[in-house]
Amino acid sequence: MKRFFKILLICLCLFCVGAKSPPKKKVCFIVNPISGTGKNKKIKPLIKKHLDRKQFEYKIFYTDRPKHATELAQKALEKKFEVVVAVGGDGTINEVAQGLIGSPAALGIIPTGSGNGLARHFKIPSDPKLAIEIINENHDQWIDTVKINQESYIGVAGIGFDAEVSHAFSELGKRGFSSYIKVVLSELPNYQPQAYELVIDGKPLVEKAFLICFANSKQYGNNAFIAPHAEIDDGYLDVIILKEFPKHATPKLVHDLFNRQIEDSKYTIALKCQEVIIKKPLHYLHLDGEPMQFNEDVYIRILPSSLKILTPTEKEKWSDFLF
Repeated sequence: MKRFFKILLICLCLFCVGAKSPPKKKVCFIVNPISGTGKNKKIKPLIKKHLDRKQFEYKIFYTDRPKHATELAQKALEKKFEVVVAVGGDGTINEVAQGLIGSPAALGIIPTGSGNGLARHFKIPSDPKLAIEIINENHDQWIDTVKINQESYIGVAGIGFDAEVSHAFSELGKRGFSSYIKVVLSELPNYQPQAYELVIDGKPLVEKAFLICFANSKQYGNNAFIAPHAEIDDGYLDVIILKEFPKHATPKLVHDLFNRQIEDSKYTIALKCQEVIIKKPLHYLHLDGEPMQFNEDVYIRILPSSLKILTPTEKEKWSDFLF
């Protein structure tokens, strides 16, 4: 009997030694080295220290030109990475997401931009250590994305004043919220509302507007809620039209923007739809804060449940004020 138990013990030991641990998930970090706040310059040691190495093996890549993040995300898919983390602002996140839409890989976010609209929508904190903890939790959900001609975006696109500001900000050379406010204040006094011709779910609409926003998520960033009732997984696009308004209405509109009340203004038209056509726009548009110019009709449509993203659980979500 003793010999039997001895043999059994040896077999159990051999089984334990030979048993393989679950394979680690492959995660890559795509870092924009010139994004917004400069936090990304310290990201490498933070990843090494705080990423759960029992769960993940990782690589870090750096962008060096526009659209490079999309290329790196597509290469990550080819190399079977299961999580692709964007380290940067909304523009960087949008570029990475464009390479992942329709794939099984999950998008992670470490926000280091000037506005961080998408991170704020999901209540992902701007502290990189805390954002890495959310990656470690590996909680994912499927969200909608938006197709605009041959491009895509996740959060907010627009035409009008916000797009002109985006273009001016991109040429400034300085990043950060204070620089963005300077651009807004310099562009505002001389900006003239324009007439736009739209087709919204097949219905034509002509409107003179200060700006028109095509929102999948709630805010531009910095808690400026341009579409407070938008839901990123409802299969609809929120179209917010801010009509021409007198100068004396500006302070109230700014207050409404930061207090989730912009849709209550008499100068606002708010619609939900699945498809929009902008007839031959003559001015810039922006996609998640990145300016673009289109020389033809612009077709915008929602793509339901087309991107997997890592988000906090309910108990992990951070306050709007912790960004």
